[in-house]
Amino acid sequence: MSDRLIIGTRGSKLALAQAESVRHMLLELHPELEVELQIIKTKGDVLIDRPLSAIGDKGLFVKEIEAALLAGQVDLAVHSCKDLPSMDPPGLVLAAFPRRADPRDALIARSARSLADLPLGARVGTSSLRRACQLRAFRPDLVVDMLRGNVDTRLRKLQEDGYDAIVLAVAGLQRLGLERVISEVLDPSVMLPAVAQGALAVQCRAGDERTIRLLAPLDHFPTRCAVLAERALLRRLEGGCQVPIGAYATLDEDAEQLVLRGMLGTPDGRMLVQGRRIGPPAAAEALGTELAEELLLRGGREILAMVAAKQATAQE
Repeated sequence: MSDRLIIGTRGSKLALAQAESVRHMLLELHPELEVELQIIKTKGDVLIDRPLSAIGDKGLFVKEIEAALLAGQVDLAVHSCKDLPSMDPPGLVLAAFPRRADPRDALIARSARSLADLPLGARVGTSSLRRACQLRAFRPDLVVDMLRGNVDTRLRKLQEDGYDAIVLAVAGLQRLGLERVISEVLDPSVMLPAVAQGALAVQCRAGDERTIRLLAPLDHFPTRCAVLAERALLRRLEGGCQVPIGAYATLDEDAEQLVLRGMLGTPDGRMLVQGRRIGPPAAAEALGTELAEELLLRGGREILAMVAAKQATAQE
């Protein structure tokens, strides 16, 4: 039996840091292993000149890596869990969710200390419809413009391209040692995170019992419960990057109650429905589905219909 494992990963600085963290965990648990990284370029890495919502392709940052897994070219893959489609592809399994990092969003501003302190009509950069929706709902005066690129590129554009502020994930900044640039960590009551933001997903072939066994100790139960609930909500809403959707689940200290919050809105922030459900961690996915149903009943269906109609008009 081979003592070698190959991890498939994107080549960005953040993706490599995340894959390296999983490599380090594996080596600590199994020092006899030889663990290598293999960089795989995805469609999302190539198409950097358009908003993610305009590309409209689920799995934009994972499809090529999953294909390499299925072909046996790599043994496992490390993903930012928020990049994964809500449906697992046949033949692959999410074998481990390591302990989640801070799931919240961060405001990085040139001079203001907080979102509330930004000047009237300030220009804020983000590629996320979810962030744009909530920014506009909280501050309708803001000018929210598309901003893509890796973390370093976005920080450079903040200084060079006339933005007053940008919004990035706290977890990504922490993993790159860039916490110092954060002006404000945005409370989930203002900016609900993306589904599974801050969590890593370690994926492998469903029939690869050896790799599944090696990965099992990396799995963090509270993170798995939270991620499963959030992904179930996303799955029921059938939302991709074209629909502003947020979710955030937390498990209490006694691991007895899972609290899930969710939101669905229009990109302009004029319509926004939010909800909250509490239940046992064993029912994490049911909790996500139930909250999604509640959001749909409270205006979510109308929001999804409006977004779909706008997309259809744009494609004509």
